[in-house]
Amino acid sequence: MDTKECRADDILLEPLEAYKTKYEGEFSRRCEEYFNGLLGKSGVDVEENRATVAKYDAESRLADAAAKRAAGQRSLRTFFICLIVLGSLLLLIGIIFLIEGSIAAGASLTAIGPALVVGFLLFVFLYSKPRIKRSSEEEKLHRTAAGEHLREAWRQMDALNILFENNVTKKLIEETVPLLELDEYFDVRRYDYLSGKYGYGGNGDPNASTIGILTGEIVGNPFVVDRVLVHTMGTHTYFGSIVISWVTYEHDSEGHSRPVTHTQTLTASVTRPKPYYHRETRLVYGNEAAPSLHFSRKPSHVEDLGENARENKVKRGVRKIRKKQKKAMKSGKNFTEMGNEEFDVLFGAVDRDNDVEFRLLFTPLAQKNILALLTDRDRFGDDFYMRKAGPLNYIISEHSAAWDMDEQREKYLSYSVDLAKRNFMQFNEQYFRSLYFDLAPLLSIPLYQQHKPHEYIYQDLYPRHFTEQETECSVNRIEESAFAPLGAATPSILKTTFLQKDGGSDRVRVTASAYREVPHTDFVPMLGGDGHMHSVPVDWIEYVPISADTDVELKHIGLSDREFRSAASGGSFCEAFQKHSKYAYGYNHGILCCVVPEEDSGFDKDFTIEK
Repeated sequence: MDTKECRADDILLEPLEAYKTKYEGEFSRRCEEYFNGLLGKSGVDVEENRATVAKYDAESRLADAAAKRAAGQRSLRTFFICLIVLGSLLLLIGIIFLIEGSIAAGASLTAIGPALVVGFLLFVFLYSKPRIKRSSEEEKLHRTAAGEHLREAWRQMDALNILFENNVTKKLIEETVPLLELDEYFDVRRYDYLSGKYGYGGNGDPNASTIGILTGEIVGNPFVVDRVLVHTMGTHTYFGSIVISWVTYEHDSEGHSRPVTHTQTLTASVTRPKPYYHRETRLVYGNEAAPSLHFSRKPSHVEDLGENARENKVKRGVRKIRKKQKKAMKSGKNFTEMGNEEFDVLFGAVDRDNDVEFRLLFTPLAQKNILALLTDRDRFGDDFYMRKAGPLNYIISEHSAAWDMDEQREKYLSYSVDLAKRNFMQFNEQYFRSLYFDLAPLLSIPLYQQHKPHEYIYQDLYPRHFTEQETECSVNRIEESAFAPLGAATPSILKTTFLQKDGGSDRVRVTASAYREVPHTDFVPMLGGDGHMHSVPVDWIEYVPISADTDVELKHIGLSDREFRSAASGGSFCEAFQKHSKYAYGYNHGILCCVVPEEDSGFDKDFTIEK
């Protein structure tokens, strides 16, 4: 296997310090330089765009102010109308009083009522209505002007927006941290290496579908970050209620019987199965160092503790570790406390099963690095789970749940140079930060960086071009309606079955599993305060499993997003794209994925450039 030479200056002896003093600033600088390069290439007049955006913002503010004034006037008009209704009622009551002979009260009300009606009618028509009309016209005028400026701003930005690509982030990261190599996509050779050498199992769970994937290596040692949509079956409690009433009789102090009406709300519940969905993100890293070691640790957010609280935590933890050590010695097991009590307690890998290999990994420098990560308040601190199972290491962090892994050029598109730059910088900086600190616990162990893997013999020919996870990720980028079963009321879990290798493409069957909803009503017997049983209706939903199969074909075209858009809109792939994209398609990281009919439609041949 081709790997980078592990030079001394490649090794991150202190990854947290390297991020703070070097990589964070350098990555931001590279992002800014890249954006400025695109901006210069586009020829967009920055000041002209800013002036147009300023006009758009000003007109939008004026439109919002006019809309606010109109809303205020409408509220005032409603209040006046209520007063008109009140005046009409007073007039009606006055007339009734006059008929019944209450001359004084009737005369007062018949005088006040019409005055209110006439006065507020004049106020509505002479004051509120003209102001509402004027404010509405002002809003429309400013909205129209704002729309014209917005269209002009988008036109000014066309030349820059068209230059954005989906694959920039990985290149910027590799340039910043030479130690890292990131793959364009998760190919079968990478999977073969992870599986054959380290025992990586991929995603065989029928209740989990890969919706995000990133692979690469650190000095030849491979890693994969996968995000899955997970389906679990749980329960949900539904409630229903009715109000009952009954009459009892009681006697007053004089002995007379009088009826008393009682009411009671009877509430019933039923618990029924319900599907739930959530996302999970994990990093899996293969390294042959310490191959017999197993351990796990979980976060306790020690970065939030003050100095005294941390010291007390360490003291309590040391006592537990020493008890465990004594117990292990009595039973003949191999467990001894580390010399660094703070590391031993805060890292918390007390279920380690190979003391020699654990110490081999966690040298004094590694311990120092880990403690620096755990106690760092400026970034993520102690927010990660870590598990080592032989040659495979698993990292699951809390911050990765919010990591936007999907590189999409649409995230940068804007009518404003400044907004586009902000979007570009924020996405890429967050992406780099999340990835770096998922890798940081592994980078904190110098032996992992120093250990180069042994050679691996790849197969000469693979039965398919794309891994199951990359295929799942590709189909999950296509609109869900392309695969969802008819009548589905829940998200679909998409799993793929490889059908055949068709030249340079793969034909795959996508099975979408979801649920349709069937409403039911149960009548639950409840004893009321009246001494009788009552049936309380409780509405609930039955979730019935349904599925649908759809065929897709995938091929690695290898063009950038901009190149592919050009080829598909009027270039070499125009005719093929019109033929195969009529159902649904996705294009990302050089891979085209199209929904196709069951019969062979010549997908591979149509997307092959004849040499």
